[in-house]
Amino acid sequence: MKKSKIWIHVCVHLLLCITLGVYSSKLDVNPVTDDIARLSVLRQNIPKDYRIPVEYIPKEEGGMCWVKLNLFNLERSLDDLSQKFGNISSNRKDISIFIQMLQEVRINMGSLEMIMLDFQCHYRTEKWQTAQYFDFVKDFFVAAKNREYSDDCDPPPCPTTTSQTVTTHEPRVLSEMMERSLLSLLFIPLLVLAFLLVWKQVRSRRNREDLQQNPGNGGLLVGTEVTALPLNGEMSEKNHLNVIETV
Repeated sequence: MKKSKIWIHVCVHLLLCITLGVYSSKLDVNPVTDDIARLSVLRQNIPKDYRIPVEYIPKEEGGMCWVKLNLFNLERSLDDLSQKFGNISSNRKDISIFIQMLQEVRINMGSLEMIMLDFQCHYRTEKWQTAQYFDFVKDFFVAAKNREYSDDCDPPPCPTTTSQTVTTHEPRVLSEMMERSLLSLLFIPLLVLAFLLVWKQVRSRRNREDLQQNPGNGGLLVGTEVTALPLNGEMSEKNHLNVIETV
Protein backbone atom coordinates (compact mmCIF):
# COMPACT_ATOMS: atom_id res chain seq x y z
CA MET A 1 0.00 0.00 0.00
CA LYS A 2 2.82 2.37 0.82
CA LYS A 3 4.50 1.68 -2.52
CA SER A 4 1.27 2.32 -4.40
CA LYS A 5 0.80 5.65 -2.62
CA ILE A 6 4.37 6.63 -3.42
CA TRP A 7 3.84 5.88 -7.11
CA ILE A 8 0.61 7.89 -7.08
CA HIS A 9 2.43 10.91 -5.62
CA VAL A 10 5.20 10.56 -8.19
CA CYS A 11 2.71 10.44 -11.06
CA VAL A 12 0.85 13.48 -9.74
CA HIS A 13 4.07 15.46 -9.47
CA LEU A 14 5.09 14.45 -12.96
CA LEU A 15 1.76 15.55 -14.38
CA LEU A 16 2.02 18.86 -12.56
CA CYS A 17 5.53 19.43 -13.85
CA ILE A 18 4.51 18.58 -17.39
CA THR A 19 1.45 20.88 -17.39
CA LEU A 20 3.38 23.73 -15.78
CA GLY A 21 6.22 23.25 -18.23
CA VAL A 22 3.89 23.35 -21.21
CA TYR A 23 2.08 26.41 -19.85
CA SER A 24 5.34 28.24 -19.12
CA SER A 25 6.65 27.38 -22.59
CA LYS A 26 3.52 28.89 -24.08
CA LEU A 27 4.06 32.05 -22.09
CA ASP A 28 7.71 32.27 -23.16
CA VAL A 29 6.83 32.05 -26.84
CA ASN A 30 7.00 35.50 -28.38
CA PRO A 31 4.12 35.99 -30.82
CA VAL A 32 6.00 38.76 -32.66
CA THR A 33 7.91 37.05 -35.46
CA ASP A 34 10.32 38.25 -38.09
CA ASP A 35 7.39 39.09 -40.35
CA ILE A 36 7.75 42.70 -39.21
CA ALA A 37 10.24 43.02 -42.07
CA ARG A 38 7.24 42.89 -44.41
CA LEU A 39 6.20 46.30 -43.15
CA SER A 40 8.59 47.91 -45.61
CA VAL A 41 6.84 46.16 -48.51
CA LEU A 42 3.45 47.16 -47.22
CA ARG A 43 4.67 50.70 -46.78
CA GLN A 44 5.72 50.91 -50.43
CA ASN A 45 2.39 49.56 -51.70
CA ILE A 46 0.36 52.37 -50.12
CA PRO A 47 0.54 55.93 -51.53
CA LYS A 48 2.79 58.27 -49.58
CA ASP A 49 0.19 61.01 -49.23
CA TYR A 50 -2.49 58.66 -47.90
CA ARG A 51 -3.74 59.70 -44.46
CA ILE A 52 -4.28 56.90 -41.94
CA PRO A 53 -6.23 57.70 -38.74
CA VAL A 54 -4.72 56.47 -35.50
CA GLU A 55 -5.35 56.96 -31.79
CA TYR A 56 -2.17 56.71 -29.75
CA ILE A 57 -0.15 57.78 -26.71
CA PRO A 58 3.41 59.11 -27.20
CA LYS A 59 6.34 57.26 -25.66
CA GLU A 60 7.24 60.13 -23.37
CA GLU A 61 3.81 59.88 -21.75
CA GLY A 62 3.32 56.13 -21.88
CA GLY A 63 6.76 55.13 -20.57
CA MET A 64 7.15 51.40 -20.00
CA CYS A 65 3.40 51.02 -20.52
CA TRP A 66 3.57 52.40 -24.06
CA VAL A 67 3.10 48.97 -25.70
CA LYS A 68 0.07 48.08 -23.58
CA LEU A 69 -1.53 51.47 -24.06
CA ASN A 70 -1.27 51.42 -27.86
CA LEU A 71 -1.97 47.74 -28.49
CA PHE A 72 -5.75 47.79 -28.82
CA ASN A 73 -5.98 51.02 -30.84
CA LEU A 74 -3.25 49.90 -33.22
CA GLU A 75 -5.04 46.64 -33.84
CA ARG A 76 -8.25 48.52 -34.60
CA SER A 77 -6.43 50.94 -36.87
CA LEU A 78 -4.83 48.12 -38.89
CA ASP A 79 -8.18 46.37 -39.14
CA ASP A 80 -9.77 49.53 -40.56
CA LEU A 81 -6.88 49.87 -43.00
CA SER A 82 -7.29 46.29 -44.22
CA GLN A 83 -10.93 46.99 -45.08
CA LYS A 84 -9.72 49.46 -47.72
CA PHE A 85 -8.37 46.60 -49.84
CA GLY A 86 -10.04 43.70 -51.58
CA ASN A 87 -10.15 40.15 -50.29
CA ILE A 88 -7.50 38.96 -52.75
CA SER A 89 -5.20 41.92 -52.20
CA SER A 90 -1.69 41.19 -50.97
CA ASN A 91 -1.84 44.26 -48.76
CA ARG A 92 -4.84 42.88 -46.93
CA LYS A 93 -3.10 39.54 -46.39
CA ASP A 94 0.01 41.23 -45.00
CA ILE A 95 -2.05 43.43 -42.69
CA SER A 96 -3.96 40.38 -41.45
CA ILE A 97 -0.64 38.84 -40.36
CA PHE A 98 0.15 41.85 -38.20
CA ILE A 99 -3.37 41.89 -36.78
CA GLN A 100 -2.98 38.25 -35.76
CA MET A 101 0.32 39.03 -34.03
CA LEU A 102 -1.31 41.87 -32.13
CA GLN A 103 -4.16 39.63 -31.04
CA GLU A 104 -1.72 37.06 -29.67
CA VAL A 105 0.21 39.75 -27.82
CA ARG A 106 -3.04 41.07 -26.35
CA ILE A 107 -4.04 37.58 -25.15
CA ASN A 108 -0.70 37.17 -23.36
CA MET A 109 -1.02 40.58 -21.70
CA GLY A 110 -4.52 40.01 -20.41
CA SER A 111 -7.07 42.74 -19.81
CA LEU A 112 -6.05 46.25 -20.84
CA GLU A 113 -9.24 48.13 -19.99
CA MET A 114 -8.16 49.49 -16.62
CA ILE A 115 -4.83 50.83 -17.78
CA MET A 116 -6.42 52.42 -20.83
CA LEU A 117 -8.96 54.14 -18.60
CA ASP A 118 -6.18 55.44 -16.36
CA PHE A 119 -4.41 57.00 -19.37
CA GLN A 120 -7.56 58.07 -21.18
CA CYS A 121 -6.79 61.79 -20.99
CA HIS A 122 -3.42 61.27 -22.72
CA TYR A 123 -4.73 59.70 -25.93
CA ARG A 124 -4.42 61.68 -29.14
CA THR A 125 -6.27 61.23 -32.41
CA GLU A 126 -4.44 62.16 -35.61
CA LYS A 127 -4.09 61.22 -39.27
CA TRP A 128 -0.59 60.25 -40.33
CA GLN A 129 0.94 59.81 -43.73
CA THR A 130 2.04 56.33 -44.75
CA ALA A 131 5.70 56.70 -43.73
CA GLN A 132 4.98 58.06 -40.26
CA TYR A 133 2.27 55.50 -39.65
CA PHE A 134 4.38 52.45 -40.49
CA ASP A 135 7.35 53.83 -38.55
CA PHE A 136 5.05 53.86 -35.54
CA VAL A 137 3.89 50.29 -36.28
CA LYS A 138 7.49 49.10 -36.62
CA ASP A 139 8.54 50.75 -33.35
CA PHE A 140 5.61 49.09 -31.64
CA PHE A 141 6.44 45.58 -32.86
CA VAL A 142 10.13 46.00 -32.01
CA ALA A 143 9.22 47.08 -28.47
CA ALA A 144 6.73 44.24 -28.13
CA LYS A 145 9.29 41.71 -29.39
CA ASN A 146 11.89 42.95 -26.91
CA ARG A 147 9.23 42.98 -24.18
CA GLU A 148 9.79 46.63 -23.38
CA TYR A 149 6.76 46.91 -21.16
CA SER A 150 5.88 46.59 -17.51
CA ASP A 151 2.88 45.67 -15.40
CA ASP A 152 3.36 48.65 -13.10
CA CYS A 153 2.00 51.73 -14.88
CA ASP A 154 1.34 55.02 -13.15
CA PRO A 155 -0.31 57.62 -15.37
CA PRO A 156 1.15 61.13 -15.34
CA PRO A 157 -1.12 64.08 -14.53
CA CYS A 158 -3.63 64.92 -17.20
CA PRO A 159 -2.64 67.88 -19.38
CA THR A 160 -4.35 71.12 -18.48
CA THR A 161 -6.79 72.19 -21.15
CA THR A 162 -7.02 75.84 -20.07
CA SER A 163 -3.89 77.00 -21.85
CA GLN A 164 -4.69 74.92 -24.90
CA THR A 165 -8.22 76.25 -25.18
CA VAL A 166 -7.05 79.84 -24.77
CA THR A 167 -4.35 79.57 -27.42
CA THR A 168 -6.49 77.66 -29.90
CA HIS A 169 -9.78 79.51 -29.42
CA GLU A 170 -8.51 83.05 -28.93
CA PRO A 171 -7.81 83.74 -32.64
CA ARG A 172 -11.16 82.20 -33.53
CA VAL A 173 -12.98 84.41 -31.02
CA LEU A 174 -11.21 87.50 -32.31
CA SER A 175 -12.08 86.69 -35.90
CA GLU A 176 -15.72 86.15 -34.95
CA MET A 177 -15.80 89.52 -33.17
CA MET A 178 -14.31 91.23 -36.21
CA GLU A 179 -16.87 89.60 -38.50
CA ARG A 180 -19.73 90.70 -36.25
CA SER A 181 -18.45 94.28 -36.09
CA LEU A 182 -18.11 94.43 -39.88
CA LEU A 183 -21.60 93.07 -40.32
CA SER A 184 -22.96 95.66 -37.90
CA LEU A 185 -21.22 98.42 -39.86
CA LEU A 186 -22.80 97.15 -43.05
CA PHE A 187 -26.26 97.05 -41.49
CA ILE A 188 -26.19 100.70 -40.36
CA PRO A 189 -26.28 102.31 -43.88
CA LEU A 190 -28.83 99.73 -44.97
CA LEU A 191 -31.08 100.67 -42.08
CA VAL A 192 -30.68 104.39 -42.85
CA LEU A 193 -31.51 103.81 -46.50
CA ALA A 194 -34.58 101.76 -45.61
CA PHE A 195 -35.73 104.48 -43.18
CA LEU A 196 -35.39 107.17 -45.87
CA LEU A 197 -37.37 105.11 -48.38
CA VAL A 198 -40.15 104.48 -45.88
CA TRP A 199 -40.24 108.16 -44.84
CA LYS A 200 -40.42 109.23 -48.49
CA GLN A 201 -43.31 106.88 -49.18
CA VAL A 202 -45.18 108.06 -46.08
CA ARG A 203 -44.72 111.69 -47.03
CA SER A 204 -45.92 111.16 -50.62
CA ARG A 205 -48.94 109.26 -49.32
CA ARG A 206 -49.83 112.09 -46.95
CA ASN A 207 -49.60 114.62 -49.79
CA ARG A 208 -51.97 112.54 -51.89
CA GLU A 209 -54.42 112.24 -49.01
CA ASP A 210 -54.36 116.02 -48.47
CA LEU A 211 -55.13 116.66 -52.14
CA GLN A 212 -57.98 114.17 -52.07
CA GLN A 213 -59.51 115.73 -48.93
CA ASN A 214 -59.30 119.38 -50.27
CA PRO A 215 -59.86 119.14 -54.01
CA GLY A 216 -61.45 122.73 -54.38
CA ASN A 217 -58.67 124.82 -52.94
CA GLY A 218 -57.10 125.41 -56.27
CA GLY A 219 -60.50 126.12 -57.93
CA LEU A 220 -61.52 128.66 -55.28
CA LEU A 221 -58.37 130.60 -55.81
CA VAL A 222 -58.93 130.66 -59.54
CA GLY A 223 -62.55 131.68 -59.08
CA THR A 224 -61.65 134.61 -56.90
CA GLU A 225 -59.18 135.79 -59.39
CA VAL A 226 -61.75 135.54 -62.21
CA THR A 227 -64.49 137.29 -60.29
CA ALA A 228 -62.13 139.96 -59.15
CA LEU A 229 -61.32 141.01 -62.66
CA PRO A 230 -64.91 142.02 -63.66
CA LEU A 231 -65.28 143.95 -60.45
CA ASN A 232 -62.15 145.86 -61.17
CA GLY A 233 -63.38 146.37 -64.72
CA GLU A 234 -66.74 147.66 -63.48
CA MET A 235 -65.10 150.02 -61.06
CA SER A 236 -62.84 151.33 -63.78
CA GLU A 237 -65.81 151.83 -66.12
CA LYS A 238 -67.74 153.70 -63.38
CA ASN A 239 -64.79 155.92 -62.73
CA HIS A 240 -64.47 156.53 -66.45
CA LEU A 241 -68.17 157.48 -66.67
CA ASN A 242 -67.87 159.79 -63.70
CA VAL A 243 -65.00 161.56 -65.36
CA ILE A 244 -67.01 162.01 -68.54
CA GLU A 245 -70.00 163.39 -66.67
CA THR A 246 -67.89 165.95 -64.83
CA VAL A 247 -66.45 167.08 -68.08
